[in-house]
Amino acid sequence: MRAPLVPVASAFAIGILLQGVLAGWVLALCIRVAAAGIFLTLRWSQASKINSMGLILLWVGLGAWRAEVWSAQTGGFPALSEQPTFVLLHAVVVQDPVVPFGLGGVPQQTFVMQLHHRRGKDAWEPIVGKVRVTVSDLKQKIVYGDEALLEGQWAKVPLPGNPGQFNWHSYLARAGIHALVRMRSQDALVILNRDQANPLLGYLYRLRRRWNHLIREAFPESDAGLLSSLLLGERVALEPQLKEAFMETGTIHLLVISGFNVGLIAWLLERLLRLVGIAWRARLILTAVILGFYAVLTGFQPPVLRATLMAWVVLGGFYLDRVVSWPNALAAAALGILLANPMQLFDPGFQLSFGAVASLIVLAGSFSHLVRSILGWLRPAWLCRYLGVSIGATAAIWVGLSPILAYFFHLLSPVSILANVLIAPLMSALIGVGTICLFLATYWNHAFAAAKPLLQGLLDANNHTVLWCQKIPAGHFWVCPPSIVWCFCYYVVLSLSLIRKKLNWSLGKIFLLWTAALAVWVWFLVVVNFLQARWLYVHFLDVGHGDCILIQTPQGQTFMVDAGSQEAGKRHVVPVLRTMGIRRLDALILTHSDEDHIGGAIPLGNAMRLSRLLTNGASSATMSAKTLREWVAEGKIPHQVVASGAQLRNRPENGSPPSLKLEVLHPPSGFTPGTAPEANDNSIVLRLSYGEVGFLLAGDIEEEGLRWLLEQPVELKSMVLKVPHHGSRLGAIGELFFRKVDPEIAILSVGRAHHLPSRQTLEALQATRARLFSTLHDGAVSLRTDGRCLEVKTFRGSKKWEQVSEWY
Repeated sequence: MRAPLVPVASAFAIGILLQGVLAGWVLALCIRVAAAGIFLTLRWSQASKINSMGLILLWVGLGAWRAEVWSAQTGGFPALSEQPTFVLLHAVVVQDPVVPFGLGGVPQQTFVMQLHHRRGKDAWEPIVGKVRVTVSDLKQKIVYGDEALLEGQWAKVPLPGNPGQFNWHSYLARAGIHALVRMRSQDALVILNRDQANPLLGYLYRLRRRWNHLIREAFPESDAGLLSSLLLGERVALEPQLKEAFMETGTIHLLVISGFNVGLIAWLLERLLRLVGIAWRARLILTAVILGFYAVLTGFQPPVLRATLMAWVVLGGFYLDRVVSWPNALAAAALGILLANPMQLFDPGFQLSFGAVASLIVLAGSFSHLVRSILGWLRPAWLCRYLGVSIGATAAIWVGLSPILAYFFHLLSPVSILANVLIAPLMSALIGVGTICLFLATYWNHAFAAAKPLLQGLLDANNHTVLWCQKIPAGHFWVCPPSIVWCFCYYVVLSLSLIRKKLNWSLGKIFLLWTAALAVWVWFLVVVNFLQARWLYVHFLDVGHGDCILIQTPQGQTFMVDAGSQEAGKRHVVPVLRTMGIRRLDALILTHSDEDHIGGAIPLGNAMRLSRLLTNGASSATMSAKTLREWVAEGKIPHQVVASGAQLRNRPENGSPPSLKLEVLHPPSGFTPGTAPEANDNSIVLRLSYGEVGFLLAGDIEEEGLRWLLEQPVELKSMVLKVPHHGSRLGAIGELFFRKVDPEIAILSVGRAHHLPSRQTLEALQATRARLFSTLHDGAVSLRTDGRCLEVKTFRGSKKWEQVSEWY
């Protein structure tokens, strides 16, 4: 077997997966499996099939055992809540602080610390684990290796609250980080000792900081950020338009240190060392050592570690005069990483990195040969070869990773084939020149300044090219993420296509296979849409302290009431809509002009089409309100001012679903008497009804507005109530309002700020016997109704729909 490590690495990965399913008694099981593997291997050492089965069982058991040991090592951290509490810690900095390029906002830096002690009630207590510390305006410089005492607020890493939201909790847990610490301006940090960590790493981190400083001195902030990201792996805040362009053209992987950088640096080192006359085996050793230093300098980023480990395997094979098996090298790299950290198996970066290399190994050769045969007429010949290799490699990765990219990022980018062909040479030149400047800057401070014209030209050419590719029609599509079952089916069909010659299948049979798979998928979507067509869906999204309600009608229309803050809109609302395959909102209703309600409209407007904007007519001086006014003035969004009495209605016709009606109950035309137009008391209040089921969406209305509303001859009784103003205290008028609505379900849209909801409001809601849901604890709360039956599920709770009741 030319790649014996492939089944070994696969078995080890299966063992890790089994540990997650069989947690609790998996340790005993994996010991028995490993023992069975050893027994079979020793007992029937001459029987190759039984011997192979024994080895596979052995590695499955070892994988499960390694995952169980990892879980036991990282499971002893103190239980924390998402509510920050005061803490005093003794720890050592084990990751150099990151200072993001600002592009506005308060300057911050983050770093990871290895804990030694925390202060208990009476004494210091030992503690093991890592925390991620965020500091604003830290006046005292702290670096890798510093031993320190610090105080701040710590909390567990929050779980995601919405579908499609990045799982920050799992991402940090895979790195062994289980808490977030935020230091405020009044919190203290005392450095006890310097250089308490690895001295070699300390030197390399100092060199990295020096390089970063020289880049910042030589280039404007936005260009310096991009250059530091490419060369040093810095986390930077790029301009939103440029970042979106890289994402939509499928070239976002070029913005981070990855295998592309490692391969390019290895090639440059080989050429340079050969030029100076260094012997072959010495070149291999020096290249391996320098790649190791490069991995350290870039902050041990997982893609670099993966590529470096694979490069070491390949260089080792060359050194030993062995024929290099690329599948074997890939499996060796995967096995080494999973032995060190088995949780990397669940990391999207791990899956994409190894998936990309596997796609290149399996598909790139055939695709490149096909491209060269089509472009054989092209001259000069080197251009034909380049296009064959480049298009073939990019197409192979696109075919191999499309389901995974759609699953994680909800995006398909056919334009990535063209974009990578155009941008890869520019990036190669940029990284090559920049890397040379890094090494020169070790001894000559003016290296980046001297090379600035060339680097600036490459940066500008790269940015203009990616922005041009972004504008190509139908170059990218935002899609619903496929299920794991559909991803599995795709790779089964693809695998059968690849081994068709071994199966003795004709091209016609493969075509029929793909046609049948496509037909099954299309009919599945038709059936699902048919079954869902009778339901009205109302989703109360988790946007922290703010409101965002998504309404999907049986007729296929989509409305949104409020959009959260600008940060929540970017990080929560837009990903949710893309996860659900929503590309257009038929109406965006902003209840009032508070930032936690209208801020998210800005990223929404940048990400998708907004057909209508409905407001109460009041405005404010915030930047979000100003941007919305500019959009309306430029004709980008049709704007309509609504007041009590306005309504949107879909009437039933010939057995169609029950009538859907969206009514504006508040504010009155001219606003609530005695209040300012921008006050919460003039917040839009909506009543959504579908058949016999009603939803009352109360915005941020307060006591004066409630008093006016209760005096009006409008229907308030509703099965579902979105509690006004995040559960703030509303006094006696609030209690009267709750009794008038008499809800069966009450939704509290709250965050960790402002200490809401108030005790009085909770007691008043409990008096109505309403079932309470909170976005803080339950995440997104989804309801659906067919006009009589109401069902509910929460993102952090049960994934199955639970019937609430029939309309009474």
